[in-house]
This record gives sequence, structure tokens and C-alpha cells, in this order.
Amino acid sequence: MNMRLVIFSGMIMMIVGTIAGLGASKYSEKQYQCCNIGPALDLGYSQSRAPRTYALAGATMGFIFGSTLELVRQSTPQEAEK
Repeated sequence: MNMRLVIFSGMIMMIVGTIAGLGASKYSEKQYQCCNIGPALDLGYSQSRAPRTYALAGATMGFIFGSTLELVRQSTPQEAEK
């Protein structure tokens, strides 16, 4: 079993998961309900969704999914019998 390939696959999927997490945080922004409530720098959107949390969650899930997928792909029927 090639562990370099397993780690590489996990890292590539981690990058994809990070991008997906950042996209999800951007997509989940909500507009303010009232125009008078907001921070001094009004961007027009609520900043309550933490993009770092979404990015870390996506990266973690991507690494686990990518590594597991590569491990399953590399396993042979002979190893499954042992």
C-alpha cells in the first residue's frame, strides 16, 4: 500500500473541502433585517457565519474522505481475506 498516495489524495480532497466550506459560508450569509442595525462598516450582510469554521470543517471532512477513498481503492481482495 502506497501511503504517499493516500496522504496526497487526502490533501487534495482537503483543498477541495476547504473551498467548498468557504463557498458554504459565503452562501449562508443573510441580509440584515433592518437597515439601522449593523456594525460601523456596513457590508449589507450579516457576518455571524464564521468562514474559518466552515473551512476547517470542510478540510477535515475532505481529508478523511479522500484518504479513506484511496485506502479502499488500493485494498486488494487478498488483504480483505486476512
